[in-house]
Amino acid sequence: MAFVCATTCARAQDVYPNKSIKIISPLGVGGATDVSARAVAVKLSERLGQTVFIENRPGAEGVIGIDAGAKSAPDGYTFVLGSSTTLAANFYLRKSLPFHPTKDLEPVAMLMKNFFNVIVIHPAIPANNLKELIKLAQAQPGKLNYGTGTSGSKICVEMLKSMANIDLQMVNYKSSTQALNDLLGGQIQLVCEPIAIAFPHIQAGRLKALGTTSLSRYQGAPALTTLTEEGLPGFEYAAWLGVFSPANTPLKIRQIFSNAVAEVLRDPETIKKIQSAGAEPMIGGPTELAALLKSELIKAEDIVKKSGITPE
Repeated sequence: MAFVCATTCARAQDVYPNKSIKIISPLGVGGATDVSARAVAVKLSERLGQTVFIENRPGAEGVIGIDAGAKSAPDGYTFVLGSSTTLAANFYLRKSLPFHPTKDLEPVAMLMKNFFNVIVIHPAIPANNLKELIKLAQAQPGKLNYGTGTSGSKICVEMLKSMANIDLQMVNYKSSTQALNDLLGGQIQLVCEPIAIAFPHIQAGRLKALGTTSLSRYQGAPALTTLTEEGLPGFEYAAWLGVFSPANTPLKIRQIFSNAVAEVLRDPETIKKIQSAGAEPMIGGPTELAALLKSELIKAEDIVKKSGITPE
């Protein structure tokens, strides 16, 4: 079996790529990650001469999709999107994972950074700003629910709870899209979601914004105040996204794919689409992504400990 795998991998390196390439997205359709990844996939298809497509496998806050990617054949035809939330945050928010973020995956290419979020509430909630929401939550501990479709959104709200000294009840969803839909329908009261996804609903009056998770105002929506401005000094939470492959994927193949990603991220059209999703291109190869993940694991451990979150 080992000989067959080695022979197959060697042949793949000689002619790579010679068939379609799949990128697994561990999150649902329509979110900021999905929109950005699809824009990159289109351009990668042009660069590599083979179809590059996104396959969504949401569930368990990204665990299902990441696990599928980690267990795929290490031949360069299946990659998976990993992030500060699905890899680093999940590693400390869950008692156990079916994969290890650094042992079962190989870093391939950086993709995007600065996925800033915004805290939004349903219009029916009698609060027009963060201070009023905090006052309401403190008067009714545990009565308000927040939705989360990713570990990142969970950490975001848990940071809010800790810094504001309020008690909110968590409701888990398979994707951010589902959480946002339930917020719009009034089934839950609050979410922390990417600005690009929530902003159209804020503009239409379907949601009320309490503040963004960036230290300075988001250029794409300068009217939105930050949580720091609203009374929580130093509040910052942003995510990044990268491409990973199953462990033992040959470095030569990873480098070919990484170089193609870097070229795509310099394309003006792709840059514009990524920015429209509330992020910025982030160029870097296997070495840079490995260092970023390592630093993010340290950061996530610190945030979880300070927030007092109990792994589930």
